[in-house]
Amino acid sequence: MQKTILKQQYENFTASRSEELDKTYDRFQKLISQLEIHGEVISQEDANLKLLRSLPSAWNNIALIMRNKSDLDTLSMDDLYNNLKVYEAEIKGQSSSSSNS
Repeated sequence: MQKTILKQQYENFTASRSEELDKTYDRFQKLISQLEIHGEVISQEDANLKLLRSLPSAWNNIALIMRNKSDLDTLSMDDLYNNLKVYEAEIKGQSSSSSNS
């Protein structure tokens, strides 16, 4: 039963627009860990794609660039997170300027 709930949470996982990237990442990591504890295997590429698709719309351009990287299937979640972290200030700048206008 728990495994089914966790799989559902994984399928429906999304980040809210106000949520910091590290909070989203922590929640996602925890979910992946729980799934693994229950015997569910999620490939590196699936996890990376899921994380990219769960980001708010402000991240669309960067997520698209990341999804098209040839090493997405071997890139660790930490590396993907670190790559995204580089863009976080830029994304925050865009979203705050668009909400101000």
